[in-house]
Amino acid sequence: MEHGTGGPTSPAIEYPLDYSFKIMGLAGDDFAEHARRLVARVVGAPAASGERVRVRASAGGKYHSVTVVARLESEEQRRDVYLALHRDARVVYYL
Repeated sequence: MEHGTGGPTSPAIEYPLDYSFKIMGLAGDDFAEHARRLVARVVGAPAASGERVRVRASAGGKYHSVTVVARLESEEQRRDVYLALHRDARVVYYL
């Protein structure tokens, strides 16, 4: 902890890196692709390709949890993806 800051410092993230976004939404045939496109709009299609997407259904099948692994070049990109997820009506929760 640094003195005078009021709390611990968070570890610095070093870029570029592969980063996993976990995105939850109502199950639908296209939710995984929708989630991938949200990330790709910010980082570019090659950095968030379909081969780097995993989908898990909830126990009841109502929700899908989609993990999109994307190549990030900066902290700004990471924050911009989270902002896009926050603004999207189909996204219920994200990590």
